[in-house]
Amino acid sequence: MNLRIQHLRWLFVGILITIFCVGIAAEFATVGLSQEWSGNVYRFTGGTPPWALSFSALIFLLYAGLMYAEPSPIRKPLPGVFRRFVAFWLDFILACLAFFPMSGLIVAIGEWKRTGVFEWIIERTEPASGDTLIFWFTSACSCAAFVVYFTVPLLRKRPSPGACIVGYQVIPDEGRSLTLSEAIVRTLLGFLAVAMAWFAPYVFRDRKKGKFWLDRVFYTRAVTLQ
Repeated sequence: MNLRIQHLRWLFVGILITIFCVGIAAEFATVGLSQEWSGNVYRFTGGTPPWALSFSALIFLLYAGLMYAEPSPIRKPLPGVFRRFVAFWLDFILACLAFFPMSGLIVAIGEWKRTGVFEWIIERTEPASGDTLIFWFTSACSCAAFVVYFTVPLLRKRPSPGACIVGYQVIPDEGRSLTLSEAIVRTLLGFLAVAMAWFAPYVFRDRKKGKFWLDRVFYTRAVTLQ
């Protein structure tokens, strides 16, 4: 049996529910990296618990499966924008759950190389050489990873995990394919559209074709999935 998009929808939902329950049980342990100066008080926390890395690997695996799953039959245009908004935040959560444990692992490995002692979670109040560098490095990697996360589905003509959950996807108009640069720019402008959700999705909106201004610029449209 070929792997289909609808087969993955409930797996992503299951991951979100499971991680939420595990996070509550684990009191939402530190994941990723935080560096703070408050007056003369310094605080550096970072790392990741092993269970978060396990879920991160599972999300990566399902994401890859979604990108190579059998395409779903295209249905009618998606007239509303609410599902797009929900999908973005589901994707944002899933991307954080996938990338932050990896950045936390980088922090843990860096601390291990510095001290010779490996710990999953690092908390200290004394600054160390390289703290700022590793903070900006992991931040830059995370930002780049977010762009890749949202760009690849556009290039693969598949829904993002969040869009898969709510049952739609963005595809190019017939006879077109997005180039890499177009997909990246569309992703970046998509972040802007979400930041201006009270206004941007309603500009040049075409409900019959499942479009708003971002789709008109890049010749894309939103369609429902079976």
